[in-house]
Amino acid sequence: MTDTVDVPQEHGDNRFGTDLAIVLTDPRLPDNPITYVNDGFQKMTLYSRQYAVGRNCRFLQGPETRPDDVRRLREGIAAGEEFETIILNYRADGTPFLNQLVIAPVRNEKGELVQFFGVQRHVADGDEAIDLYEEGARVDTGVEMLRELQHRVKNHLSMIVGMIRLQARHDVTVRSFSALSRRIESLSLLYDELLAADAKSSSNQTLAAGAYLSRIAQVVAGLEGRRSIRVNVDCDKLRLPVDTGARLGLLLSELLTNALEHAFEDRDEGVVSVRLEAEEGASVRLIVTDDGKGLPENSVWPQGAATIAEQRRKLKSGAERDEDGTSGVGGSIVQSLVRSLDADLTVESGPEGTKVTVIL
Repeated sequence: MTDTVDVPQEHGDNRFGTDLAIVLTDPRLPDNPITYVNDGFQKMTLYSRQYAVGRNCRFLQGPETRPDDVRRLREGIAAGEEFETIILNYRADGTPFLNQLVIAPVRNEKGELVQFFGVQRHVADGDEAIDLYEEGARVDTGVEMLRELQHRVKNHLSMIVGMIRLQARHDVTVRSFSALSRRIESLSLLYDELLAADAKSSSNQTLAAGAYLSRIAQVVAGLEGRRSIRVNVDCDKLRLPVDTGARLGLLLSELLTNALEHAFEDRDEGVVSVRLEAEEGASVRLIVTDDGKGLPENSVWPQGAATIAEQRRKLKSGAERDEDGTSGVGGSIVQSLVRSLDADLTVESGPEGTKVTVIL
């Protein structure tokens, strides 16, 4: 049994995104403004990314939002610790909605607070939201589940925080902003998959790898917006441990992006194929192939890429690739993810395309 998907390249299409809102804010700047929101935030709140970035999140509050809840939110931010709450917020059209919110601090290597990472989940709308809010209805279980997922993701995927910290700069370029978007969307899809598993009373110790990787491919293809490049996904139905599946999803995101950005620079059409298969002996094989122009002569990508820490030190403008054309942040992340998976990676490239194979 396999999950087979032919991914349409429709720029700006959010059909393959997540309904969870993810927000980054920068407490080092005056009034802790938003520095990034995902597509789920725009869908949930009806506020555009352009409107939200640079503002404090308080614009989501409205006439029925309780001052005590606002105070608790302010105190949680001031404490610089992870916390959760439920608050009544308002969309851009004035519609109230009940919002589950989990906020976690992001610290650098020195332990300094550099970002807040918030996950928001819609609970109820309109009059129902206000009634639940006024009645003080117990929806703490949902918040607790979201908080536990936050812990799971943070504990198993500490590298994600490093990626976000690497790219979440106030002066990002268009290219690095796109890279940040797809990495955070990949993370929000992981929340979606785990929440869906909980809703079905399934064990959230494992992840439906085929479904997750298919959605990753769809999101990356949509964000890249190369309509004439087809992305075909064929995945065996198999489950992997959450941390393994999530890291594999991030790795697929990097490999797909590299192919879509560089394999077809001199042509308008092409095909990228993704295959996930279970091998005998309990191994798993991820194969990403394209029919593009191949890697540059003598390229050993991603070998020789700097470590994540080295990239963080030298990255000044948010660019994804060094000026000399050597492997940039993407190559560093690929190398780091392969090591963290204890996997083998091979790259075969020629004039008829490139094939990347990862064996767990």
